[in-house]
Amino acid sequence: MTASAPTRLHLLRHGDVGGDGVLHGHVDVALTPRGVEQMERAARRLAGEPLAAVYASDLSRAREGAAAVARARGLPVREDPAFRELHMGRWDDRPYREVWREEPALLEAWWADLEGFVLPGGESLAQLRARVLPALRSVLARHPGETLCLVAHGGVNRVILFDALGLPLGRFHSLAQDYGCLNLVEYFPDGRSVVRLVNGCAE
Repeated sequence: MTASAPTRLHLLRHGDVGGDGVLHGHVDVALTPRGVEQMERAARRLAGEPLAAVYASDLSRAREGAAAVARARGLPVREDPAFRELHMGRWDDRPYREVWREEPALLEAWWADLEGFVLPGGESLAQLRARVLPALRSVLARHPGETLCLVAHGGVNRVILFDALGLPLGRFHSLAQDYGCLNLVEYFPDGRSVVRLVNGCAE
């Protein structure tokens, strides 16, 4: 690769984990059979890409998805807990409707300040960004001009995409990240980033 070639990041969200309406943060849940198939489809979609490395959150739903991409290439999955989903604290693994019924004022406070509000017992989106972006920059620095894959979570992916696009985290929920989706970001040596694909469907 030449010095001017971008580092290409294929950024995937893990596949389906079931439990519609349940807030999944640091809780460790496995992929459903549908989620496994979504990740296998994503792996086939990336079959022609010259991946130098495959990274993932250390939560099993991301690790399982990354393994589907890495397996055929004989690559290891490089796990990093910095790429875990937003820490939901005491709301983790609870249905949204239940949290709304029991703590509506706190949910409204979160929606009023998506970036700065610290979830009870958890973290804010600003704190999520503060742990994800340094880890991402470290990964990119290790692979100048190469093509990578990172399998992470909806919140983590949005932080990365919003940073690349220069968007505020207050618009967090205006960008879809469906289960098994694929995004593509190119990072150039001069600091530019170009988002070439968002929420590409693996179905």
